[in-house]
Amino acid sequence: MDRASQFEPLALGVPGVRVRTLVGLRWFAICGQLATLAFVEFWLGYPLPLSSTLAAVAASAVLNIGLSTLYARNVRLEGGEAALHFGFDLVQLGVLLFLTGGLANPFSVMLAVPITIAATSLSVRAAIGLTAFALLILVILWRWALPLPWAGDPVVLPGVYRFGTFAAVGLGLIFLVTYTVRVSDESRRRAQALVATQSALEREARMSALGSLAAAAAHELGGPLGTITLIARDLADQLGNDPDFGDDIALLGAEAKRAREILASIARRGEEAHPFPRVPLPTLLGEVAEGVTRFNKKIDVECDPFLAAHPPVVPRSPEMLHGISNFVANAARHAESRVVIHAGETAEEVIVAVIDDGPGFAADLLPHLGEPFLGATRNDVKGLGLGVFIATTLLERTGARIAFANADSGGALVEIRWPRNVVESDAAMAWPSDEQGG
Repeated sequence: MDRASQFEPLALGVPGVRVRTLVGLRWFAICGQLATLAFVEFWLGYPLPLSSTLAAVAASAVLNIGLSTLYARNVRLEGGEAALHFGFDLVQLGVLLFLTGGLANPFSVMLAVPITIAATSLSVRAAIGLTAFALLILVILWRWALPLPWAGDPVVLPGVYRFGTFAAVGLGLIFLVTYTVRVSDESRRRAQALVATQSALEREARMSALGSLAAAAAHELGGPLGTITLIARDLADQLGNDPDFGDDIALLGAEAKRAREILASIARRGEEAHPFPRVPLPTLLGEVAEGVTRFNKKIDVECDPFLAAHPPVVPRSPEMLHGISNFVANAARHAESRVVIHAGETAEEVIVAVIDDGPGFAADLLPHLGEPFLGATRNDVKGLGLGVFIATTLLERTGARIAFANADSGGALVEIRWPRNVVESDAAMAWPSDEQGG
């Protein structure tokens, strides 16, 4: 998209994890481990290797104290440093499980906790590495773990059951990591794309305010400049033929006249750009068409006869202008020679369609249009797809629904639909009726 190209691609980095968050979660795990050991040993009466298990818990506590001491609470751990901490948590939990029955211990599913946190806060490579490490721990727990603590004779589970537990936990880890990585990555992309959308909206708002400010400044400066022009004329009448000052006075008058013309031009542009906060839909589409001329393609605005005679009045908002302009600019870029902006309506909706005579959308790309950063995940997509996402998001803020398709003629078709009740409420706000004194 053309307007989106002014925004630099956002870095799709990973957030990492704050020291405060990591320390808090680890203290929570330590308390839970101590409570579980105490419950099993003293309440259930099952013999545990307390010295070894407490040593594993103490190691985690010592690391947490050191982490709290060496780092500020708001420091964010990233990359290999964070992966090492999650790796330690896996080892510590693996040691506890090894000492208390391995995969026969119901708490073996807790191996998923460090993996899930890592998948949401670290890179895909780090998440895959930690998952492979967790699977290695699972193999050790499956093959060589100590018996499950029990009140009588040790419980001996059949080998096929232990293998089933290993397969279930392992496959669960793989599925959980895959799902979490995909969802987290999509959420990060969407959040970053929304930042770009907000930037586009703020830019349009600033440009709108700048036009109004320029018009106001031109009017304010007109008074002093008129005085200067009047004085320059008086001086020209009195000293116009003076050999020392005549040329300077003539130059002063010419420059004052030129300044008045510049200010008048600025005032006209500011007034023409923003005459009303709400305008008839054909007027808005005509303004969009006039703004997309750099591609040297013919931009036609067509309206259904009834809509042309009774046009709905819509907000001349940054969302409407930027969203529709993005779609029209994209169509002009790929069109052979012509783009049509067609306005129509049904009993319930007002419709704007942008149609070009280019090659159209690729069939496999159609279901993904409107998603941010398409080029980051699809090698066959030129650009990031960010402009389509921005345009779609901005227009959806106005109540519109967007549909992408290929026209019967072969070109691309973007259809924008607004509920009629939304449009009519906007029109009612814009133009008071005769009974209201309009």
